[in-house]
Amino acid sequence: MTRAAAAVVGAVLLAGCLPSSQKETSRAVSAADSASAEVAAATPVATLAEVWTARPPSPDAVPVPTSLVWAGDVLAVVETQEGGVHRFSSDGRYLGRTGLPPESFPYAAGAIGDTVVVFARGRTSLLWVVPGEGVVREVRAPEGTTNALAAPGLLAARVGGGPDTRAPAVVRLGAAGAEVARRPLAGPAWRALGFLRLWDGRVAALSGYRPVVDVLDASDGLGPADTLALRGFDSPQLPRSAQFMRGEVDEPPLLTSSADAVDGRLFVLNLRSDHVRVDVFDRDGQLERVLVSPTRGFEVDVATDLAVRSSAGGAVDLAVLMARPPGVLQTPESRVVLYRWRGERAGA
Repeated sequence: MTRAAAAVVGAVLLAGCLPSSQKETSRAVSAADSASAEVAAATPVATLAEVWTARPPSPDAVPVPTSLVWAGDVLAVVETQEGGVHRFSSDGRYLGRTGLPPESFPYAAGAIGDTVVVFARGRTSLLWVVPGEGVVREVRAPEGTTNALAAPGLLAARVGGGPDTRAPAVVRLGAAGAEVARRPLAGPAWRALGFLRLWDGRVAALSGYRPVVDVLDASDGLGPADTLALRGFDSPQLPRSAQFMRGEVDEPPLLTSSADAVDGRLFVLNLRSDHVRVDVFDRDGQLERVLVSPTRGFEVDVATDLAVRSSAGGAVDLAVLMARPPGVLQTPESRVVLYRWRGERAGA
């Protein structure tokens, strides 16, 4: 993800899912990716139950939604182009919009109670947004921040990566925004792009372009980053990923746009063009279950973000943001789909 306008962000998400226009010389993948594909093929698949689908009052109301987060029982969708937080009830009713300062270009960073915290890229700051009141607090973020994480007792920012010349790192911030700790992220800069998530008391720095997660202990300051491979991740784009790493194509494909964690598991949005797929990994990065939507068919909309939470009876609610960015002869459109997975305790 870049600092470009939100419409460009949406186009990048689409482009990352398309096949390369360059000549492919080999579709061979690495030994690790091949082993992961074998694990995925042997992993049980469960079909998600679709609970509801919600849409904004009009397509123009939410032109470029990019991220979402559960704030208590309310699902908040952050729109980046116009700058606003749109709220939906737990049963999918639209509750309204809270506007943000012009040119904020916000992305969801987390929620504390019913307060949504966004990272405003246009202002390089974190904004606390309260329904009916607007922005009640603003904290400066480090220069070069690409994404941020806000949770009770924790503020963190991700800096560098991608085309940025700054070295990729995760920075822990104090309540007023002062830097408390900084930990570098290993690996190539192009890989270090993605959201930050809280995973079982750890900060997880996601990667959209490789099936790895950089994990840092957040219990005492910020521990060193440990790169965790997601064993069992499979994607039709892995051959192109291998081509990029061999220098045969110019850009890596987008493999996953988001992930979220609950009850010690990491739920990874594994991008597909014909259905929604979520891979469930344990704390060690081992694939446990593959979750798929109940219907299939070519999707013009792109699954851009995922927010999960525990539900009654051991179930897990998975809210998926589907967005179609504006473009030539294409009007913007978005929807939120709430899926439910019953989990092992319910026999799924």
